[in-house]
Amino acid sequence: MSAPSLLHYLSIIPDFRQSWKVQHQLSDILFLVVCAVIYGSEGWDEIEDFGHSKLDFLRQYGNFTGGIPSHDTLARVMALINADQLQTAFAEWMKVCHDVTDT
Repeated sequence: MSAPSLLHYLSIIPDFRQSWKVQHQLSDILFLVVCAVIYGSEGWDEIEDFGHSKLDFLRQYGNFTGGIPSHDTLARVMALINADQLQTAFAEWMKVCHDVTDT
């Protein structure tokens, strides 16, 4: 049995941005931020740098058709996200991963 991907859980978080202004998918931004923080990145500049250095890896899971968002875009978008929803999505993914590997 395989666990649903992190992107599956992140895609549940609503995107309240104006669609005609969106250059980067919300799920890509959230995936980038989570991966970068797990990797040890601190701050928006380091998260952006991580994205540029790991773009091939990130594209294995997300689209990233707009490339890596700038540190300003990351900060602005993350400020709009409901932190409780993000925490719940991540915790649910971790729970399923634990259930799958705890057999």
